[in-house]
Amino acid sequence: MARPVTFINVIDVDPSRQQEVIDILNEGTTEVISKRPGFISVTILASPDKSRVVNIARWESMDDVKATQADPAAAKFVQRTADIATASPGVYMVVSEFTA
Repeated sequence: MARPVTFINVIDVDPSRQQEVIDILNEGTTEVISKRPGFISVTILASPDKSRVVNIARWESMDDVKATQADPAAAKFVQRTADIATASPGVYMVVSEFTA
């Protein structure tokens, strides 16, 4: 069985457009990402200085991430974000986790 993976996208944005990026990510998650096979969760973080947004998406497998990236409906939201910000995406596997 495949281990869950985490897709992390650090997005640098002009502070005047941070909310716009957040809105695009929220819309894309609601309309497309959350309905894709293998979706577990999305967490969106915003830096207090408004220069960065971090999108953390958990998936059941790398195959689920790849299939979502190949989906034209998802690509529409990626392009909208790229039009106004600079993204640095990556996929990670949990190797350690500590909780209270």
